[in-house]
Amino acid sequence: MRPTFLITMAVFALPALAQTADRCAQAKDLRLTNGRIHTLDARNSIVNELIIQDGRFTKVGGQGDSRTGPCTRTIDLGGRTVVPGLIDNHNHIVLLGMRPGHDIRLETAASIADVQTMLREKARTVPKGEFITTLGDWNAKQFAEKRAPTMAELDAALPDHPYIMNGSGTIVNTRAKKYFEDKGVTVTPQGTIAGPGLNQALNALRKDQSFADMKRGTQEAMAYMNSFGVTTSSDMGAFTIPGSPDMQDAAQSDGVESLNPWTMYDAMLAVHREGKMTHRVRIFYLTQDTRPDVPILKERLNNSFPDFGDGMLKASGVGEFAVVAPPTTVAAPTTVATIASTPDYAAGIPARTSSEERGVTKATVLIWYVVAAVFGTMVAGISWMSSKGYLSPVELLAAIRRRP
Repeated sequence: MRPTFLITMAVFALPALAQTADRCAQAKDLRLTNGRIHTLDARNSIVNELIIQDGRFTKVGGQGDSRTGPCTRTIDLGGRTVVPGLIDNHNHIVLLGMRPGHDIRLETAASIADVQTMLREKARTVPKGEFITTLGDWNAKQFAEKRAPTMAELDAALPDHPYIMNGSGTIVNTRAKKYFEDKGVTVTPQGTIAGPGLNQALNALRKDQSFADMKRGTQEAMAYMNSFGVTTSSDMGAFTIPGSPDMQDAAQSDGVESLNPWTMYDAMLAVHREGKMTHRVRIFYLTQDTRPDVPILKERLNNSFPDFGDGMLKASGVGEFAVVAPPTTVAAPTTVATIASTPDYAAGIPARTSSEERGVTKATVLIWYVVAAVFGTMVAGISWMSSKGYLSPVELLAAIRRRP
């Protein structure tokens, strides 16, 4: 009878254990011990232990509450150093997470051999046949060879995965060449894609991108930022991709830096709802109105909830751009089409105007040059006097103040 009683108790306990496991899967309660933890407080204290409960420090060193909840994870640092996470106040982590394919960054590669090694390591984590991509953030000058890899070199590193890399030009391997040619994208026999072909290739990849791919990419982007010790990102949005609904009065551009402003956060929100955020994100909504009455910005502000969200994901403001300012003087009526087609606007940068258009005359410029020259001469003179031991800049300023 006793064994039956024990089995019955175990069966009744299973649901409770499952609920605890589910709750703990999303918990971020943490106890760090046996380390050198830099607090960066006013005294620059270094402690050996801290406890975080429900998103707050409850104990730092010998101060605070030592109690911990059932979901607290304890890490023995073994003497290692811990510093507070860094906050990046301007990046585009959402864009990085939404790039199609399995993204890999190559900014640390110093040679083509390094590129090949990094690609082989990435391939071990990607199912055969799935796309690996590097869209931006590399330059041929960073490699010892001072050139981009060839298609043959990419084939040697990735025989089982299609691959595209865009930075100093756009190069693909043989598998990617076949994929893009089947989509109507022109690829040279050497594996390069030129001109509008990059956007065609990018849009072909986006069409094959599933929502699960977007969520995976978002989590990989967070892991990438965490690897540098950056634990909070202020995301500054993306340019408006052509065809986005209700954006006819906005500047638009097609490229790696562009997304649909109404759906670009869906994957991040889904990851947040699932309790899988490993990185704090503050969202700034990018708008580029082309009309002086700024209808898009106005509606964005009228329909936003300030500070909506929680400690992991929160709406914070408007940026990186709010409007696209037209030049002071224009020779012809400016339309959305003409604004979006000019090189500066297409790049998301307000078109430059000449000094005359801004009301700055040549005489004004000359006066500023004279003022700058006089000021520069004074600074150089003060520095020379200080170096000869006559008067330091502080002593000179004090002497000027004492003058009657």
